[in-house]
Amino acid sequence: MNAARRLAWMLAAMLWAAVARAGDNAQTDAENKIKATYVYKFASYVDWPPAETAAGGAPFVIGIVDADGLAEELKKLSAVHPLKNRPVQVRLLAAGAVPPGLQLLYIGQGAARRARGLLDNVAAQPVLTVTESAGLLAAGSVINLVLVDERIRFEVSLPQAEARRLKISSRLLDVAYRIEGKLP
Repeated sequence: MNAARRLAWMLAAMLWAAVARAGDNAQTDAENKIKATYVYKFASYVDWPPAETAAGGAPFVIGIVDADGLAEELKKLSAVHPLKNRPVQVRLLAAGAVPPGLQLLYIGQGAARRARGLLDNVAAQPVLTVTESAGLLAAGSVINLVLVDERIRFEVSLPQAEARRLKISSRLLDVAYRIEGKLP
């Protein structure tokens, strides 16, 4: 193959890779927007213990582990929409310990192997935990996002919610893909 032909093949391969990456980025952006909307809706259909909800103007704090794109989408939403009549603060967290004062902890797929430790850190606190990896309800998550027929759905663990003193609205449970535990 001559040099001109090799160059043409390399340019075509680079163009194809760039187009594929742009398509992947668009799909990832859309997925992050959907997940961010879910997270916002989850929070609006969950009741925290009275001490948590009477925080008198303190921000509703969402901690994000290993889901930077989702965090950006949540920041956009939070600039326009308060949660529980409170301003929203989105914090990117390192994969280590979870700081106190969170109302919601989102653990991205990349942190799935460390999820059990993160979930254990907040097990006794009234923190809504949302994950996106198979099997994490059993590890202690309250809500887990799952992909079903190429659509994002969610499953709920009522025992985990109860252990955290969180009450999940029946309206949210009505649209859950799967519910673990007994309905009230």
